[in-house]
Amino acid sequence: MNQIMQPPSAEADILSSSQSLLRYRLAMVEDLWQAVLEKECGPKLVKRLKRLRESRSEDGRIGNFPPQEISSLIESLSLEDAISAARAFALYFQLINSVEQHYEQREQQLSRRTVHSTDPSSNGKSEELEEISPTKAGTFNWLFPYLKRQNMPPQKIQKLLAQLDIRLVFTAHPTEIVRHTIRNKQRRIAGILRKLDRTGDGETSFDPAVSWEVDNIKQQLTEEIRLWWRTDELHQFKPQVLDEVDYALHYFEEVLFDTLPELSVRLQQALKSSFPHTEVPLKNFCNFGSWVGGDRDGNPSVTPDVTWRTACYQRKLVLERYIESVDQLADVLSLSLHWSNVLPEILDSLEQEQTIFPEVYDTWAIRYRQEPYRLKLAYIKQRLENTLERNRRLATMPAWQNKVEVADERVYAAGNDFLADLQLLRNSLEKTDIHCAALDKLICQVEIFGFILTRLDFRQESTRHSDAIAEIVDYLGVMDKSYNDLSDAEKVEWLVQELKTRRPLIPKEMAFSEKAVETIQTLQVLKRLQQEFGLGICQTYIISMTNEASDVLEVLLLAREAGLYDPVAGTTTIRIAPLFETVDDLINAPGIMRSLFDIPLYRSCLAGGYNPPENGNYDEVFGDRLSPDLQEIMLGYSDSNKDSGFLSSNWEIHKAQKNLQEVANPYGIDLRIFHGRGGSVGRGGGPAYAAILAQPPNTINGRIKITEQGEVLASKYSLPDLALYHLESVSTAVIQSSLLVSGFDNIEPWNRIMEKLSQQSRAAYRSLVYEEPDFLDFFMSVTPLPEISQLQISSRPARRKSGKKDLSSLRAIPWVFSWTQSRFLLPAWYGVGTALQQFFEQDPEENLKLMRYFYSKWPFFRMVISKVEMTLSKVDLEMASHYVRELADPADLERFQPILNKISEEFNLTRKLILEITENEELLDGDRPLQRSVQLRNGTIVPLGFLQVSLLKRLRQYTRETQASIVHFRYSKEELLRGALLTINGIAAGMRNTG
Repeated sequence: MNQIMQPPSAEADILSSSQSLLRYRLAMVEDLWQAVLEKECGPKLVKRLKRLRESRSEDGRIGNFPPQEISSLIESLSLEDAISAARAFALYFQLINSVEQHYEQREQQLSRRTVHSTDPSSNGKSEELEEISPTKAGTFNWLFPYLKRQNMPPQKIQKLLAQLDIRLVFTAHPTEIVRHTIRNKQRRIAGILRKLDRTGDGETSFDPAVSWEVDNIKQQLTEEIRLWWRTDELHQFKPQVLDEVDYALHYFEEVLFDTLPELSVRLQQALKSSFPHTEVPLKNFCNFGSWVGGDRDGNPSVTPDVTWRTACYQRKLVLERYIESVDQLADVLSLSLHWSNVLPEILDSLEQEQTIFPEVYDTWAIRYRQEPYRLKLAYIKQRLENTLERNRRLATMPAWQNKVEVADERVYAAGNDFLADLQLLRNSLEKTDIHCAALDKLICQVEIFGFILTRLDFRQESTRHSDAIAEIVDYLGVMDKSYNDLSDAEKVEWLVQELKTRRPLIPKEMAFSEKAVETIQTLQVLKRLQQEFGLGICQTYIISMTNEASDVLEVLLLAREAGLYDPVAGTTTIRIAPLFETVDDLINAPGIMRSLFDIPLYRSCLAGGYNPPENGNYDEVFGDRLSPDLQEIMLGYSDSNKDSGFLSSNWEIHKAQKNLQEVANPYGIDLRIFHGRGGSVGRGGGPAYAAILAQPPNTINGRIKITEQGEVLASKYSLPDLALYHLESVSTAVIQSSLLVSGFDNIEPWNRIMEKLSQQSRAAYRSLVYEEPDFLDFFMSVTPLPEISQLQISSRPARRKSGKKDLSSLRAIPWVFSWTQSRFLLPAWYGVGTALQQFFEQDPEENLKLMRYFYSKWPFFRMVISKVEMTLSKVDLEMASHYVRELADPADLERFQPILNKISEEFNLTRKLILEITENEELLDGDRPLQRSVQLRNGTIVPLGFLQVSLLKRLRQYTRETQASIVHFRYSKEELLRGALLTINGIAAGMRNTG
């Protein structure tokens, strides 16, 4: 079994002291928070806040006095006081989140020094070893020495590293609730905490010599909290797509641009210490993508022009950073010809540049006549600035109509040209025995980001393509019946024949519906982007709700019309990635892919790869070439969970991966599985390291793609070391899972047991959610779903199709978000207890032993149970019952009570059985820091939940009475809605996830 070293006791003490410091800081920040509130709101409100917080029990749930008493206290608050209370608790959560993030970063720095050293006298073997737990994130410094001790052949490691490709894809999140302004305040608070750490405050005995410094820093923190209190937490406008683009790319500007090169350095150092003769992977082995500006599934705001402007904005950001770096390099590379030699190639290039940029020569030649590196950098900067100016012009042009503006010699056509200039500088320095770390870092950044910054994925729903083709076919009159009336087999036959022809299908004048024209233009703008930015800007086109093989061929046909597929050569510049979302789709996925692989035309399309044309921009830096025989397939966690429940969804995805790999193997096709994970457990979220290790064997093979939802970006990427640790743990898990294959997934009796558990869990879940006639009314009444849809937080509607008020049309994100707000968290656990209970009833003693064995040995099962356990720890059924009692119409309480009873019984059963499997007394006993964090938040979410219920009641009453023309409210609807939305913000911050 996999094993790691225990930290030495002295180092464990360091980690323990770090936890003590965290507790000290949390108490300090809470005191400052309270002091600010007393100054801003007065002692009366603070006294009420204290009383509200006393309503919690030790584990953070309702406990100390009856809910009716709390309700009376809250109902007595004016709207102004209720809003102030909601803001106060929301601010509290944001502050403790900032503190915890800062100290998570600190602990991760400490853990890198503790975990993974061996005694040299032990010949590389450790005497104190334990099994690797899926909950322990690894690092490169642990992984490669461990692989060496396991006698892993270097050739096998080399082969894996050569194809290592980890892609993390940022998405815009419809329930992202924290403003840019607030993120900046969190970052400033982290800086203040770093100052406090340097004073030793809270770690050492009191030292009068530093007390003035500590007091001064605490005053800075107090002032920052006061400024935060006076800042509006809510967006002042409904975000547009480009606002969401700016939000997502903020993390590249502030963190990732400087962090990713360090990840490459860490891997290189760790690899060389254990396998010195193994070549390191490409610098961009871990890279990023984005859906923001490219994902048009259900979002009419993502137009071709928006996508075009998104790509231009990405290039603007990266060019601006390069210009800053070149300025900094000019300060560093002050070498003079009097004291240092230079390669002739540098002098030759300066002569060439003089003819291209005479104005730069006139400005700098005299000043830099003996400083060739600075003069070369002046030319480089001018070319970058010209490139930036050209990009500004392109950003204002219509996307799919404008022609390619040829890049002349005064601009950089692509990142590889810029890279060549930088490498010329480095070669000259190296030949004269000089090393420049700043230049090396910039070269690494260009190798990672190119002139693109991040890839843009496109996504569209399958029926948009079939409807567009149906309109085209009807317009041309080439069929006796409508295209949409054909069977899948008939569609495939017609599509294959049409794909073989060179004849255009779409007329120049497109007399089609607005939707059909937009669908056609989407592929045209994709082609335009590849011409301007290089193929690396956008290669993946995702088809959501893929149900049939024809769904994929339809996109290929539209791609041919846009010039993205060459029927003569049989090659394409895009990867079409089917997205299988529902349980039925996951079951059918292997058959759909087999039918596609059996089509010679499609198989040839995969096998051909692609060599870029001579015209257009080609950015080798960003990896424009499509690897042959690689099929990308996306698996959706959200809709399968909404459709089938947590356990069934996870098992069906697990099976689908194995089955898809078995389908691909005989064809010699490699798969890259794209995991559409959300931030919350109900949408596939949770620790990435454990999730990757839980994947079926031989399904990763060094390649993985994972969505990073907008709701979790701040928790992973807001601080440099936090981001670096996350990226290192993901990379470690991918390498570890690819090389150290577990055989537990292939034990057929275990699979049969899981299959039965999955079926029973699904049946229990669907019996409540889809078969209980009053369930939809229950859900709409006792959760804040109607109010969530009014949040100014997203450019995308909450429902796939307007007008429909059923579960099928509701997106998975607001579905999960609503249950989280009301403390049910139902999608992440319901049905698990029933399935386990039915299994235990067959043989209570032996089957419990078996489940405990699964938990200790099988990464997949442990991951599932751990996620359920974490979710259950956040559930508060007393609070959930309060939502039911107060928000439901009194006339509905009788029919809603059986549903609530059913949920309560399933919760208690699931909790009991999870504790029996984990052999803990309380939930999360095996992860004390997480347990403490959850309990800390649960406590303050209790009064915030009461506030939310009170404000929702007032808002709904206002709506009912104004509709009945009974208007006598003191407050406007806008004021009431604002109060309700503030509580939604606060609870989301307290739960540390939304949807």
